[in-house]
Amino acid sequence: LIARGYPESGSLDVLFITYGGGHVEAVLPVAHALQAAGKNICIFALTTAAAIVEKSGLPYFTYADLPQAYEDEVITTGEHLSAQMPAMNIIPSDETRAYLGINYLDLVSQLGPDKAHHAWSNGGRQHFFPLLSMTKILTDLAPKLIMATNSPRSEQAAITAAAALNIPAVCLVDMFALQEVAWLCKSDFAQQLFVFDECVRQMLISHGRPAEDIMVTGNPAFDSLCDPATIEAGQRIRKERGWSLDDKVTLLYASSPEPETHPFTGEPSNPALPLDLENHLRDLIIADPRYELIIRRHPSEDQTVTLGERTYVSHRSDDINALVQAVDVVIVTVSTVGLQAYLAGTPVLSVECSVFAKDAPFGAFGMSTAVHDFAGIEPALKAIGDNKREKGHWIETAASKILTQMEKYLF
Repeated sequence: LIARGYPESGSLDVLFITYGGGHVEAVLPVAHALQAAGKNICIFALTTAAAIVEKSGLPYFTYADLPQAYEDEVITTGEHLSAQMPAMNIIPSDETRAYLGINYLDLVSQLGPDKAHHAWSNGGRQHFFPLLSMTKILTDLAPKLIMATNSPRSEQAAITAAAALNIPAVCLVDMFALQEVAWLCKSDFAQQLFVFDECVRQMLISHGRPAEDIMVTGNPAFDSLCDPATIEAGQRIRKERGWSLDDKVTLLYASSPEPETHPFTGEPSNPALPLDLENHLRDLIIADPRYELIIRRHPSEDQTVTLGERTYVSHRSDDINALVQAVDVVIVTVSTVGLQAYLAGTPVLSVECSVFAKDAPFGAFGMSTAVHDFAGIEPALKAIGDNKREKGHWIETAASKILTQMEKYLF
């Protein structure tokens, strides 16, 4: 069975459209569940999603598999544009060529050649919105239902095209959607939105999206967080490593890198913040024997961590889902580990002095105890210790909740 290939017209129950990273990780459990339920599914895997979907064994296609990818104008345009971009070697060259060629020619059709050239010269692919291409694909494939996540460009264009073609669409909102609310709030954008928490639902309602369109399902990417096997693995880590002996409070600090400036707003930042916070926590551990510290640095940071008294390291090989179950408090600036800890029922302390703090509003969304400087950390830890939360346990997974909703469109 060949998993990759452009599907036959009219053969699909559900077409998924997804970029890589957290988006594809949220989609895969739903796609697996639908396939197991006997539905014909296929994933339109965008950019870095292709390699992840390939490993999953699910059927998929990419921009390079589209019929128009073989047109001379697409090939020539794609080669010309890809030559202007730095070689990353993450995505195959034929995929880059097809993605750029198809999207750019779509932009030319929308704006005309001069305005398209100007847009490309001032922001590149951020201006892509391949509505014509998505309309062509959906007209050709005629799926009964589509699902995309809250990404801009191709995913947003697919859901917009589906509405014009009267093809039902659902949107899986994988995170806070603070920027994407601009289009998620429109009542004609997808029949249903699936969000990971009530706080996101309320934010979307406050921006005008009808409440009945939004369902709190959780994020399927995090379904294993509260699986009994994950909770058990967390307890095993705790026991094997001797954490929390003599009633010590085990803190996990999951760091996030800081740039010189915010990439979108240009706001100046403090690249030393992650290490400054780590050193502050080390000092706190030395001063107060009630605490012990686990340091887990971001993959892009130096992984050489100096150990100390009651100061340990979590390596990349540690399962993060089990780890947040193994500790008593998780400390972050903006790391998604904070979100995972919240969903697992582990208390979160967010130190909100990062340039990205507005993009990861843990405190504002009620997911953490938030402080805005290092001085607030020690009193906040005491307050958390006095108000222990119950660890999370889910009766129904996000994937199964979403599956129940999607089946309504598929009889």
